[in-house]
Amino acid sequence: MRFIRWSAAFASLALVGCFAFKPVEVRITPTAYQVGEVKSSLATPAVDEVVRIKPSKVLIVLCKGTHPMRVIQFEQELSARHHVELSLILVDKGCPAA
Repeated sequence: MRFIRWSAAFASLALVGCFAFKPVEVRITPTAYQVGEVKSSLATPAVDEVVRIKPSKVLIVLCKGTHPMRVIQFEQELSARHHVELSLILVDKGCPAA
């Protein structure tokens, strides 16, 4: 019986852990950076918001028409202030028309 209680407790903690480490999404478009409600034409406010949240993972959602230097700017500012695992995906949905 004790084994079942410990197993249930461990499973509960594992499920909580899976949801607790959801990556922070940063959307980078040709004209703006957005993290949650923070939207700016400069990378610094977006980086400030990510650093405030202190995630272990960041998902960069990149519109296909975005200049690579915008991504590099964000990555450099973020890596100078907070070490975090980065992932990147390219999207069309929700991006401004080119």
